[in-house]
Amino acid sequence: MRKLLLLFSLLLISTVFGQQYSSVWFNTDNGMPQNSIKDIVKDKCGFIWICTDGGILRYDGQNLINYKNLKLTNFSFVNFLGNVKSDHIILNNSGQFQYLIIKGRKITITDKKSPLLKTVTERTIFKNKEYVVFIKNNSFTTVDNGFIKLQKGTYFFDGKNIIYRKNSGEEKIIPLDFKKENQKNFFRFGEYLFFRDVINKRILKFSEENISVFNSDNSLYNDPSSKIFWQDMNCQNFIINKGKIYISELQNGNLKTTPILELKNNDIDISMIYSLLYDKENNTMYIGTLNKGLNIVKVPSFVTPKVNPTLENRVQYSMLPFGYDKIINFQGRVYDKNSLVKDYHFNTVDEWCLVYDESNNILYSKDGKIYRRLSKYNYEKYDSVDIGKNNKARAIFEDKGFYLLKTEDGVQYYLKIYSNGSLQNLLGSFAFKSEISTSVFINKDEFLVGCDDKMYIISLSKKTIKKQNIPNLSLKSTIITKDGNIWILTRGKGLYLYKNGKFTQMPFDKDGYLSYPNNLMKDSKGYLWISSNNGLFKIPENTLLEYAKNNTTKVVYYRYTKEDGFNINEFNGAVNSFTQLDNGDFVVPSMDGYVFFDPLKIPSYYPKAENIYVERARSKGADYMYFKDTLNLENDFNQASVYIDIPYYSNSDNLYIEASLQNADVPAKWQRLKDREYIVRNLPPGEYTLDIRVLISPDGKFAYRKILISVPALYYQTLWFRILGSVLFLGIILLIIFLRTRILTTKNSQLKKIVHQKNDELKTTQDQLKNESEYQKNLIQTINHDITTPIKYLSVMSQKLSETDNPKLQKQYFDTIYRSSEELYKFTLNLKNYTELFNNESQIFQEGSYFVFELLEAKKRLFEEISSQNNTLIINNSPKNIKLNVNESIIAAIIHNLLDNAVKNTIGGEIILDAKEEGNFKRVSISDSGAGMGEELFQYYNNLISDLKNKPSSLKGQGLGLHLVIHLLKKIDGKIIFKDNIPKGTQVEIIIQNQN
Repeated sequence: MRKLLLLFSLLLISTVFGQQYSSVWFNTDNGMPQNSIKDIVKDKCGFIWICTDGGILRYDGQNLINYKNLKLTNFSFVNFLGNVKSDHIILNNSGQFQYLIIKGRKITITDKKSPLLKTVTERTIFKNKEYVVFIKNNSFTTVDNGFIKLQKGTYFFDGKNIIYRKNSGEEKIIPLDFKKENQKNFFRFGEYLFFRDVINKRILKFSEENISVFNSDNSLYNDPSSKIFWQDMNCQNFIINKGKIYISELQNGNLKTTPILELKNNDIDISMIYSLLYDKENNTMYIGTLNKGLNIVKVPSFVTPKVNPTLENRVQYSMLPFGYDKIINFQGRVYDKNSLVKDYHFNTVDEWCLVYDESNNILYSKDGKIYRRLSKYNYEKYDSVDIGKNNKARAIFEDKGFYLLKTEDGVQYYLKIYSNGSLQNLLGSFAFKSEISTSVFINKDEFLVGCDDKMYIISLSKKTIKKQNIPNLSLKSTIITKDGNIWILTRGKGLYLYKNGKFTQMPFDKDGYLSYPNNLMKDSKGYLWISSNNGLFKIPENTLLEYAKNNTTKVVYYRYTKEDGFNINEFNGAVNSFTQLDNGDFVVPSMDGYVFFDPLKIPSYYPKAENIYVERARSKGADYMYFKDTLNLENDFNQASVYIDIPYYSNSDNLYIEASLQNADVPAKWQRLKDREYIVRNLPPGEYTLDIRVLISPDGKFAYRKILISVPALYYQTLWFRILGSVLFLGIILLIIFLRTRILTTKNSQLKKIVHQKNDELKTTQDQLKNESEYQKNLIQTINHDITTPIKYLSVMSQKLSETDNPKLQKQYFDTIYRSSEELYKFTLNLKNYTELFNNESQIFQEGSYFVFELLEAKKRLFEEISSQNNTLIINNSPKNIKLNVNESIIAAIIHNLLDNAVKNTIGGEIILDAKEEGNFKRVSISDSGAGMGEELFQYYNNLISDLKNKPSSLKGQGLGLHLVIHLLKKIDGKIIFKDNIPKGTQVEIIIQNQN
């Protein structure tokens, strides 16, 4: 039984060591401060911590954080101490002057006296010697005096003895020949300490003060070439033997070794390995060396069979299951997951399809024919199947017991359906104009047939072909899962679901690799595995079905790549290019060999909800700042990175993180992050909410984190300042408006004054023009009035002259006309003086004086001939010495009009002209014996001079001459008196004040 177990163990080793792994190095070229990796530990939160001779680092699966800004005397470290489960990791630098305490993902610096170090004993005094804690072993780890502390006691060892001291103080020497170099043979499982006795090829087990031989059939422990690596902080033990790394475990009282990986030739110098950590959860090995840095090895989940490098045609396509755990391909080569097992040399290059018939014979097409590899001859012999003379075979399929043969005759393409693999019982033949790319059975009577860009449903019973209404697609293949869902694979348009006569396109992955899917298979857990030209994808089928229903379900594919164990990311597609073996393994062909995997054991890595931390940020050019729930940024920041710390050690493409930054005015909008950081740029002052969500399961479940981002406002950015500024601004505007209004009001007032002034000037001008008009009118009326009587008289004389033949009368008339004309001529010579009558600028007084008598005499001569015709005598009784300096033209016009009225109204009487001088006043009177004036006229004309402003300005109308006289007297401040002349007639007296 033990030999059988050993054989099985060796078989498992060869299986594991046949895998291809991917690895990445971290050294001084890409982030390490120094290449000597002294210790590696995984903390309670899932982060990897690495100490070196040049600093301490934290690794999250993507980024290395170098804590280079710690205030330490030196950055040289050796071992991690403490307890991972209690989240209490301690690390001291060289000289033990300073200690780092890692707790809650943060580092605290302290010294030896800190109470935080009480739970950890690094050094102790025993029997007057200083002993150093011994928690790991490798080729380089030895101490002069060391101790290993267990729960019930402590083992002390030096170069000679091992002493066990119980916690009670009782001591016992362990009977073992122990030397210093034997320290590397210690390893521990929990409270059991083991010692590998290489010389005697045995394993000793320490149980408190007792020691016994531990029986183990595992030869690796006693192989002298094996090296034991005990990492007490990680509770892990490793064995390295001939380039292979095993993890050692104690299970059910037995020591068990499980192979992890085989190091590549010349990849690592095993003698330089100093620290090891196997992250079982993520199937990742961390190898710390003293010279090359840190090597992170992803232990593969997928297996590609090893083949001879000289083997041709390693590009793989179609295949068939062959036995329990093998496949056979179109070349006749049989592979298991480890290697090429057998080659039947089918000698065919048509990789499109292979089909089993009912007798397990293998059918395939070659050179237009169907060949059959015979099972009863162990596939070493073959024959051909008759398909007719004019038919050229293109491919053969098998689906639900039907055999579907693709043929062509040079004109059309045919799909022939048979009931058996001998291709003798033809159920139906259907012709198509384009080449057939896929065909699947969909129910008892119908098949779905794809021809390049068209799709049809054919009926066996009705022998009909019904074209389906599909988008413009280039069809590649059709897959029906066990639950009847029909998936259409296309070239360039991705994956479609065909259901209820409707085609629904599935979303692409984020990089668009699934625009060209190659094949598809569903596992027993409901996941679809989709091969592509760049990776293998996995997604729950229900997610795609839900998306087909509502078109809103978030679709996130999980992608596997070379990191997971492929030789290449490009897979191929053909009929039977995705196969399930009897042992449950899936096999898919690639451009470099076949890939074997158990879909139920292939892990999909998703972050744990409790291990998502948003607590670290950094402004551009600054150091990290840590926060709890609120991130306070400086007002003048340009850019800040908010880090989403997640210990995620798989392909970063499968880490799905979305973020949404919002404030009260902006609705949430999710955006996917490419890396584990969210970059904030140029936020105005305010309070913001940053929501982070991380996909934590394949069924679309998210874990959420929320932080507040506060950007303080400077005084001029605060609300009160804005209000004050607004008020001030409004006040300035109002002040400007007020001042402007005032200026405009002032200008308006000035303009009004100017307008009023101009209006006054205009009115004055208008009045002047009106006065001028009145002046011209009055002047004309006055002249017309004053010459009317003399001209009328001349007209009368002329008429009389023309009517008489008496020479004496004619002579008399001629003399009268002559004298009157002469006087009229003299009068007209002085008409220019009339312009002064109505001119406001004319002088009232003149420089020289004149005699009143002469003025009266001149008027007498003018009217004398006229009055004589009425038998009226004009008498001038004025004294000859009375002088006036009042404007002569005005006085002449006054006397002319008064005398004219007297002449007109006196017949057969006399008119007496007289003047008197009373001091500075002169009285000139004209008395006639005419008809006289009534009392009413006396009163009117006497009142007229005192009420002249209320009378019309025009002189036209009744009593033009008297009105003119009164106007002129008013102008020279004179007076006029009308009264009866005794015994009859009228006496008019004007009173004029002479200038002194």
